[in-house]
Amino acid sequence: MHDSADSGITGADPTAETAAAQARRRNPAMAGFRRILPINALVTLIISGTTGALLLTRLPALWVWTWLALHATGALYILLRGLQPPRQRSKSRQALLRGIDTAIAGLAGLVWGGGALFLPHLDPNHQVLLIMVTGGMIAGSSATLAVVPSNAIAYMLAAALPYVVTFLLSGTTLGYALGAMATAFTAAMLMTNRIVYGVIRRNRRLRDENLALYARIRGAQDELLDIAESSEAFAFFDDDGGLLLWNQRFPALLGLDMAALHQGVALAPLLERAGLPADLTERLEAAVAGAPRPVQELANGHWVRASLRRTAQGDRALVLVDVTEQQTASARLRDQNERLAELFREVSEARDAALRASQAKSTFLANMSHELRTPLNAIIGFSDIMQQKLFGAASPRYDEYLHDIHGSALHLLGIINDILDLARIEANQIVLTEEAVCIADEAATCIRLADLQSGHGASMVLTALPDDLPDLRADARLVRQILLNLLGNALKFSPPGAPVEIGGRRADTGEIEIWVRDHGIGIAAADQARIFEPFEQADSQHSRKFGGVGLGLSLVRAFVAAHQGQVAIDSRPGHGTRISAVFPAARTIAAARPAPPAV
Repeated sequence: MHDSADSGITGADPTAETAAAQARRRNPAMAGFRRILPINALVTLIISGTTGALLLTRLPALWVWTWLALHATGALYILLRGLQPPRQRSKSRQALLRGIDTAIAGLAGLVWGGGALFLPHLDPNHQVLLIMVTGGMIAGSSATLAVVPSNAIAYMLAAALPYVVTFLLSGTTLGYALGAMATAFTAAMLMTNRIVYGVIRRNRRLRDENLALYARIRGAQDELLDIAESSEAFAFFDDDGGLLLWNQRFPALLGLDMAALHQGVALAPLLERAGLPADLTERLEAAVAGAPRPVQELANGHWVRASLRRTAQGDRALVLVDVTEQQTASARLRDQNERLAELFREVSEARDAALRASQAKSTFLANMSHELRTPLNAIIGFSDIMQQKLFGAASPRYDEYLHDIHGSALHLLGIINDILDLARIEANQIVLTEEAVCIADEAATCIRLADLQSGHGASMVLTALPDDLPDLRADARLVRQILLNLLGNALKFSPPGAPVEIGGRRADTGEIEIWVRDHGIGIAAADQARIFEPFEQADSQHSRKFGGVGLGLSLVRAFVAAHQGQVAIDSRPGHGTRISAVFPAARTIAAARPAPPAV
């Protein structure tokens, strides 16, 4: 928490505003953050007080009261900092306050992390309570401290690291799993904080651009007023249309030679020579009073607005106002309005993207909670049975339970690997290790692996790969992952007993297409693009029914794109789905593999 003041355009006299008002106008995000600080302090006191009350009967009173006193001290500091009015400070003063705030945030997180010392003295229920409360505080700080990421990082790392170290030092499989999950959770919260902070900075940048654009529009309007008040060109003429008197601005504006003007010369030919209608004065005479005066272009490229006036003596005067700069300014204003409309559209798209990201995050957290709890419950339950030897010292059931524990751990590892792959994709760290890949061999391997993972049975997968399909120059690991994800997705959404097909072909253009088809629930056309986004599935009900965190197809698209290929989908609800990965012709190895000899 600090009082940073980003530069911005100000439209009022600084002396006419209070320091607090100026600070809020310069940085509305920071002003909003200061307003929620008292709420955060109160929530911290309530949560820590409630947790301490629940732990008081399980731990020495001195420990608990010391822990609560540290929480209260941190909350009091946050409350005092939030109540201080914003004001201008020197850069060195701001840097010092930022350092103090970051240190206080780290100490506040360390107080929560210090609860890890209580774990060996608590029963499992209270251990779970303390871990869940600490995790909730870490998750909450990811969003509430998004404006000051240095404080968020210090708080989250200080709160999480003691638990990670405690879990890893336990020396148990469960401890290692908890340490890995705590590390992944903390990393996810750090990435979430970074994303939210990026959205805030982008919105502030768009706000500054809008203010600058409004200032330019106001400047253009001022230019229009200056143009309207500029000197006019005029010429008096008699009833027969002969010139009587004119100013120097008149021939200069029309681009006429001064020698061509003299008293009595006809006005109409002069107007026609300048590019105006010869009967301009008659048109102005016949115009309805109060009607808008048209703007016309001269032969020399200038724009003028003409009007007719009568003097008290009855003479008539043709008045010409040069509005060239006004026309240019109007064109600029139209361009700026178009740019403003485009900026508004970009802001709207950014807002929609932020809403979609928030919804995807919520869906991801819900799915991830389910996906992590299910194997963890299995691991904890079976390991607890084995630890207590409920079926005797050497029951054969223990081997089955070990197999279930191992399967659950592999499932957790798969989830973590998918998240790590997604992180590498977002960081553009995919590096291809290219080699000749036999698609048939990789398909056979993936069918066996999918059988182990899904339990559907390899007989449920039908192969339709031609014998003369060429090898592919690609990264074998990524190709295997593409096929595994497509097969796993197809098997998961297929009804019991329904076959899944894997096939491929070489197109006339030289491209190689690999496809997987199922006969499952299918995907609506409106959802077919969305399912390739991270953490997305066609329907939230499907995620609850079929499981998964929604990363498989997004990884498929990213891995295929890394090979300069494309992913296509053909699906209808109730008629199954066909997803294909198309690799460019440049990756096709010309020499086809020889067909196996006939038996």
